[in-house]
Amino acid sequence: MKKIWIVLFGIVFLSGCSYSASSLSYLNVNQENLSEEIQSYFQSVKEENGVHLYFDKENNSMFVYLNAANVAQGENAEIFTDFEVESEKDTLHLFYKSEETTDLSSSPSEHSIIYKVNLNNEYDTVKLFHNGNETEFETISGNK
Repeated sequence: MKKIWIVLFGIVFLSGCSYSASSLSYLNVNQENLSEEIQSYFQSVKEENGVHLYFDKENNSMFVYLNAANVAQGENAEIFTDFEVESEKDTLHLFYKSEETTDLSSSPSEHSIIYKVNLNNEYDTVKLFHNGNETEFETISGNK
């Protein structure tokens, strides 16, 4: 009987350790499905290539706008190939990869992508990495 109680306690303990109330996640979203406020911000920066960050504190999320849609004649275009999010203590790491191409016929969605990151914590620092190298955001904004 004592062994049964020990086994039951072990199962309850282990299942309790793996429970997470909320998790860090992200998804690709269409600009048309965003609030007017967020759409307005992204519309105001659409002529600037780079990574734009919008904090949506009301919904405990952030939006990451990867924009390379503005290509000067004679230059290579940039397409985005990967996006990942990781956390380490109070720091959020955003990783994205891109490649240069001379093929300007690729889909516009490869040159301009918006990700919604659902936060599971309050982070003191957000770090951005492009092809493995730390880089900076072009612009940062948000609501209160």
